[in-house]
Amino acid sequence: MADTLFQVIAVTTCNKFLTQCCTYKSSLRKYFRSKGQSCVIYERNYRSQHMQLQVVPIPKMSCDALREAFTLHGQLQGMEEFTELPPGTSIVDAIQTGRPYFHLDLEDPPNLFYRIRGNFPLQFGRDVLAGRSVLNTPDKVDWRACSVSKEEETRLADVLRKNFEPFDFTADL
Repeated sequence: MADTLFQVIAVTTCNKFLTQCCTYKSSLRKYFRSKGQSCVIYERNYRSQHMQLQVVPIPKMSCDALREAFTLHGQLQGMEEFTELPPGTSIVDAIQTGRPYFHLDLEDPPNLFYRIRGNFPLQFGRDVLAGRSVLNTPDKVDWRACSVSKEEETRLADVLRKNFEPFDFTADL
């Protein structure tokens, strides 16, 4: 009985978490669209025990061009083919517990999934987005080159928080 109860609680908690993540992603996409931008959302689960979701605003561009940029960069890194996830497929359906992966979540399906085998470049997503075909900001590949003062970081966070307010679904919770 206790095992069954634990499974029900775990599945319910997982489903609530995934629903909330999807709602946040949708809200962020609406926010960036209001600014005339798109956003790329990617997740890598490699050498960590927690979710690392990255949301990066970019100028509007086609999802096909983004998929191509990630695929070509992956080939240059010696990565096998990405798997295209059919529309409506949850990342949970693609992952295997304990197996590292990289997931590219785009506004228009299909999303890309890569099951990591062996070594994986930790800055892969950042490398692609900072590359010539997307943002053309090679100086931003190394996250340490992007640091700002604590005051500037606080100011930027306050501006983002204020601008995001109309899109923040948590205000209704």
